[in-house]
Amino acid sequence: MQDDRPGHVIFLNGTSSSGKTTLARAIQEESDVPYLYWGIDTLFSMVPEKWAGARGGHLSFEGFRYDRSEHDEDGRQLICVRYGDVGRRMLTAACASVATLALKGCNVVVDEMLLHPDLLEDWLQALADVEVHLVGVYCPIDVLEEREAARGNPAGLARGHLRTVHAHEARYDLRVDTSKVSAQELARTVLRARSQAVAAGHLGGGPPP
Repeated sequence: MQDDRPGHVIFLNGTSSSGKTTLARAIQEESDVPYLYWGIDTLFSMVPEKWAGARGGHLSFEGFRYDRSEHDEDGRQLICVRYGDVGRRMLTAACASVATLALKGCNVVVDEMLLHPDLLEDWLQALADVEVHLVGVYCPIDVLEEREAARGNPAGLARGHLRTVHAHEARYDLRVDTSKVSAQELARTVLRARSQAVAAGHLGGGPPP
């Protein structure tokens, strides 16, 4: 007999190189129920290059681009991913696609770096009819930048989003620091906290299934 209950979403939010993807994969491995994976890089991999930041042409201002115009108080360059009207439509569609997966009964772990604080409302509106567990993924800036360099990411990308990605941290159901313990241990912590939140009725999104 088909189970028509919706799935649920574990929503990981953190800056670039914070360890979200590693944690998301560990959640998939440690969980006794299946989770589909969706990440912001999943969306970016679908965007035509000329509409993304790689070429830096005029279309990227409508889609997605790297903004290198800002510096911090010490003069270090900050890199932020900006989006235009086309990019915003793509981001909104991504929210809807994850919501459809969950409403069709799939559990999803979302690996997100919110490019603007207002985007959280888009996600929660799209996911209003499913259970959402909001997890803030943190890491000290020195570790972030070590990881950034090791991965070959543009220097300043992690620092550029660090100021805004956690602007709504008071709304998290859980916060984790990926510099302190293994991804496997953190995954078990997230899964355990999510189960406890369901039992207590304390959730960051819609009602539990």
